[in-house]
Amino acid sequence: MLSVDGDVVGAGFLVAADLVCTCAHVVEEALGLPAPVDEAPDGSVSLDFPLLSAGPSARASVVSWRHGGADVALLRLDRTVEGARPAGLVDGTAVWEHPFRVFGHPVGADDGVWVLGTLRAGMGAGLLQMEAHLPGPRVTEGFSGSPVWDDAQGGVVGMTVAAHRGESTAYLLPSSDLIDERTIPARCPFQGLESFTEEQSEFFHGRDADTNRVVSALRQRPVVLVVGPSGCGKSSLVRAGVLPQLRAERVGASELRPVPGARATSVLARVLTDVLEPGLGEIDRLTRSEHLARLLADGEDVLAELRARVLARGPSAGHVLFVDQLEEYARAMPAEARELFRLLSVLAGRRGAAALRVVATARPDSLDALVTVGTSDIVSDAVEFLAPLSDADLKRAITAPVDAVPGLWFEPGLPERIVADAGDEPGRMPLVQFALTELWHRRGNSMLTHAAYDAFGGIAGALVEHANGVHAALTRNQQELAPRLFVQLARPGDGDTFVRRPARTAALAPELLTLVRELTRSGRLLVLSHAPGESGQEEIVDLAHEALTELWPLLRTWLVESRDFRAWQEQLRADVGRWQARRSDPARLLSGADLTEADLKLQGHSHDVSAEERTYIQLSRRHSRRRVRARRAAVGVLAVLTALSVVLAISTWRGLQRAERQLRVQAAGLLAQASEARPSDDPATALQLALAAYHARPTATTRQVLLNQYVRGQHLIAAHPSVWKGRART
Repeated sequence: MLSVDGDVVGAGFLVAADLVCTCAHVVEEALGLPAPVDEAPDGSVSLDFPLLSAGPSARASVVSWRHGGADVALLRLDRTVEGARPAGLVDGTAVWEHPFRVFGHPVGADDGVWVLGTLRAGMGAGLLQMEAHLPGPRVTEGFSGSPVWDDAQGGVVGMTVAAHRGESTAYLLPSSDLIDERTIPARCPFQGLESFTEEQSEFFHGRDADTNRVVSALRQRPVVLVVGPSGCGKSSLVRAGVLPQLRAERVGASELRPVPGARATSVLARVLTDVLEPGLGEIDRLTRSEHLARLLADGEDVLAELRARVLARGPSAGHVLFVDQLEEYARAMPAEARELFRLLSVLAGRRGAAALRVVATARPDSLDALVTVGTSDIVSDAVEFLAPLSDADLKRAITAPVDAVPGLWFEPGLPERIVADAGDEPGRMPLVQFALTELWHRRGNSMLTHAAYDAFGGIAGALVEHANGVHAALTRNQQELAPRLFVQLARPGDGDTFVRRPARTAALAPELLTLVRELTRSGRLLVLSHAPGESGQEEIVDLAHEALTELWPLLRTWLVESRDFRAWQEQLRADVGRWQARRSDPARLLSGADLTEADLKLQGHSHDVSAEERTYIQLSRRHSRRRVRARRAAVGVLAVLTALSVVLAISTWRGLQRAERQLRVQAAGLLAQASEARPSDDPATALQLALAAYHARPTATTRQVLLNQYVRGQHLIAAHPSVWKGRART
């Protein structure tokens, strides 16, 4: 640092890209102030960077001023200096016998001098003692503001502030006292239960090899599935590892998260509309995406054209579509998940030198839902398994983010303790991140301590303590609403497990939305976001992590108590989806025992059934009533027809009876006439005809004819007895 006359008056060092740390008294001397001042002085000072080969210079103004015991000033550069990098700060509490080195500008050595020595321990004034090695240079005037490098820790342990004249003893202000959080806002390098994003990639560590492996797979294959258990960091790997590396290679990227309830064609149409026409207003976006969804539903011929249009609009190296948490969609809507994967597989491909690629995250149990005869080879080639972090990588994922934050460090031994407590569970990373986040919030003097870790019960207790505390802080009315909200954010899984289920805020009751805002703002138990690839105004709410369903006893109780209802509701939602997919086909509405059960569930959980689900039940009820009325009408018509047929049958039978009687009367009359017409010498035939006439119809006429023939025969026998006797013998 230079005076107004150009003389070297002290040193400083970067703690951020544009922020210099030095002693307040050095700034006073550089500005030529006659006496110490309590307020930050105006004006700017001149700086040069002698350790850079180009020897650049800059000017800086005071933005933080702590005179007196701290004697620290932070200055903002008027421009960043190429080649200059911030110094990493390390812990200054346990440094006894650590070797150090410091660079300063004593009188007569404007080009600077290195001093080597040994660190001692802290003193009552808050300073840390250091001893220069003799023979050799000592820390003297001109070293004020110089950073002291701890060789054992590989970072700046503090800033030189004073020295004994003519002795080897000097003093530094520990690094924990250098950072002013009003000037350098405190930035938490951990994500709690949320996944890392592209913006937080500088804090994402421990997955370098996996990141390179997935990027290499994307260069070789159009579709890549990152598959691993819950909590192993699949989403973070893609967002904070893969996507930044691809963007550095001039590859564009878009993200979509298929929310259960949306059809595959609609999910894909919305993200493609955002890519192809990013400047559309809300109404135009919805209209265009609906039109594109219809085109996709009519056939896949349009996909090749869409690929060409996406690649034509994006960077020269191509574009990648990131499908996050595909397993949730596959669980709720397996047929639609298969269709979405098929569409994405056809969409992915090359156009000249550019390629459209797809990378998706999923769990192993969701692969079965994606495999079809047409996609089995693609799924087999696409899978890149992601194992849980090893202990060494987990430790790096814990410590590297802290190293990236100026003035933040662990108390010795704490990272190793956290790794040991994490065990070997596949889903341990979210719990570790949450515990680290709690440590950051409870940091003391820029240090993450054992005491704070013990206070919240370590990894196992951090999440439960936090969740219980958030619930206890709610009002009584909010506590009564909480079970209704939380059970909608998880669904029954296999056995006695539960899996989280994102919900659309539009499907929640108004009183639950207020609770959602509260829990996302202050409690961090829920995450509120816009669904990637969905309408920009459509929000989804989700549990911060699925670990809550297993580790938070209160939530577990709510889920178990509501399991039957939620299982029924998820089946109802699947029915609604199939009904909508078939364009409101009445055959897909509820009926019979299913409708009866729906009515009972609606009576017991009227507040928890969405408007869409309620409408579906009401339409099913109306359709059922129409079917009952139609069935009753059909039964009535059938009864009338049956009665008519009976009447007709009886009438027909009676007509036949009358016809038969008439025929018998006619036959009897004819036989009687024939009997009367027989000659007298043939009485036997006449009598037989008379008998036949009587048997055909015993009327008065046939009876009389029979009697006449009988009498006639008796007379003949009496008149000619010999003749009849002979006939009798023959």
